[in-house]
Amino acid sequence: MTFIILGFFTGLSLIFAIGAQNLFVVEQGLKKNHTFMVCLICSISDFVLIFFGIFLFEFFKIYFTENIE
Repeated sequence: MTFIILGFFTGLSLIFAIGAQNLFVVEQGLKKNHTFMVCLICSISDFVLIFFGIFLFEFFKIYFTENIE
């Protein structure tokens, strides 16, 4: 039961955490101003940033593990 409550509040906190990018997307959607293009650019930039974050984390983990040993 505690995991259900924890998951509920975690999901709720993620919904309430509206950042600048999400606020911009919602604003453009409400204005009906280039909605598809805004969502496409934001999703591609999120993909690229997440990819580079994972890639760099793995690179630095391997780099520092080899140098420390």
